[in-house]
Amino acid sequence: MALSKAEIAARYGTALFDYAEDMAALDTVHADMQELAEAISNYPQILQVFSDPIFNSTEKAKSLSVIEQGLSEEVQNFLNLLLDYDHFMELPDIINCFNDLYNKNQKIETGVAVSAVALDQRQLQELGTSYARKFNLRKVILTNEVDQSIIGGVILKVGDCVIDGSVKNKLNKIRAQLINKN
Repeated sequence: MALSKAEIAARYGTALFDYAEDMAALDTVHADMQELAEAISNYPQILQVFSDPIFNSTEKAKSLSVIEQGLSEEVQNFLNLLLDYDHFMELPDIINCFNDLYNKNQKIETGVAVSAVALDQRQLQELGTSYARKFNLRKVILTNEVDQSIIGGVILKVGDCVIDGSVKNKLNKIRAQLINKN
């Protein structure tokens, strides 16, 4: 029975994380994975070369050696393993799995700050730092979504936690209190 793309990503992402941890190279491998994710995002055709049956294994290995330049030995070994087992197309999902494990290990969370107006990078960092302190995390990396319907304030969504500090939510609470008094 063939494994699903998600199962492959989970197995290989976990294996890469464990390998990097055993080799005391977690931060190095994480940096390399970020670099690879950015390269794949900018040039998605990179993955096509490694799955295209027109190219033989020697040609694919040559192409991989070009990509591997400057990457750590651990990542080079891992990429060669993916090539050998024909799982290169799953690399973006494997990177996501690895990053999830890395972030959990490092007490780093990602989330979204929903606001009525766009927040700048400094404001996002301040919100993230405040949230991290409150929940005993090392770091919280936030992205911003604009939703004018919340009127003002911010809704923070980090992991399974939602903190609704929007004006709309406060007005709804006041409205509910007024209705309950009548």
